[in-house]
Amino acid sequence: MKHHHLRALVAIADEGSINAAARALCVSQPAITKAMRELEADAGVALLARNSWGVTLTAEGQRLLARARLIVSELERAEQDLAGLRGAREGRLQIGVTPLAGLAVMPQAFTRFRRAMPEVAVDFLEFDHARLLENLRNGRLDFALAAFQATPDEAFVTCTELFVFPTTFAIRRTSPLAGCTSLAALQDAEWLHADAGDDYPRYLADLFARHGLAPPRRVTRCTSNLLFSTLLLEADAVVPLSRATLQASVTSARLQALALPENPPDLHLALLVREGAIPTGPADYFLHCIRASAAQGAEAS
Repeated sequence: MKHHHLRALVAIADEGSINAAARALCVSQPAITKAMRELEADAGVALLARNSWGVTLTAEGQRLLARARLIVSELERAEQDLAGLRGAREGRLQIGVTPLAGLAVMPQAFTRFRRAMPEVAVDFLEFDHARLLENLRNGRLDFALAAFQATPDEAFVTCTELFVFPTTFAIRRTSPLAGCTSLAALQDAEWLHADAGDDYPRYLADLFARHGLAPPRRVTRCTSNLLFSTLLLEADAVVPLSRATLQASVTSARLQALALPENPPDLHLALLVREGAIPTGPADYFLHCIRASAAQGAEAS
């Protein structure tokens, strides 16, 4: 197996077709086809399933893809490090985030990083928790800054907790429900959340059950950040928010905490890196900036 074989496999998986992979890698379509045939010959199994609408990866192709991503990512980082040693100031960082990272630590860390390394390209990529951890393990991300209800204990991922954020249930100040102090009074309310899975609806069902109540009748999932923000400010929706988010200038005048008998679980902001990963020079400095900003924030609080 050669590097260009694995790059072709990763590009096909990312782009969805051989033609799109060729465009992404700036090579011809026959070159991608030839690379995949050689890779399949080396592997001794079919890696692509070809059909009338394109190609998909077989089970064997998916198994190889996880390792191919890691190999391709590490080789790209090695090339960046060598370029840095030759005096090049460019490079690229791919950093995973969840929404709370944009409110705490990351803005200050990025400002500090950018002053020292203005030529490095930076991609902030937002994922749900499952995909964020997957992209750390497969090497797509250099590192991640994310908030969890409980600090994850994940194989092959090193997690360092930076902050704990208290949370609350919030609603817009002008809502007729803003004065509610019991869950019973909110059973018919709109409960809005951004959880891509079913953890939050289960949590709400357990919360109401602890107070002898049936689950709320309307639980709405919204994974669009823009729509969620609009609904948050325009609808009579009950939402779980960190108190830091609630106190931010953009929301503090429009939203208020509800005085309910229980608050949602606290959020733990953590720095995550793949176990055993060797960071590039820019990644190592950005990690330093995050730790410095976190320490500065802890001193201020």
